Amino acid sequence: MFITLPRQAAQFAVNVWGISSEGKTDEELAKAGVEALADFIKEIGMPTTLRELGIDENINLKEIADSCGIVGGSYKKMTHEEIFEIFKEVM
Repeated sequence: MFITLPRQAAQFAVNVWGISSEGKTDEELAKAGVEALADFIKEIGMPTTLRELGIDENINLKEIADSCGIVGGSYKKMTHEEIFEIFKEVM
């Protein structure tokens, strides 16, 4: 798992999920926070893949990624290729 901003993700783990920071690095906390979020999503039955949302696996993910606007204001400004890679992972 690659986390771009481990300090912010560590704060998320501590502040949102109440994970103890004692003896843990930012990277360890970040991973624990992501795992806590994933567990919560599963617990409430929220879809975790595009297939679970009913998206046809034959859809052109590259075309959709290329149509996404690239905007600032998020943790990381993403390229169309990065968006495409995420779409492939969550299909």
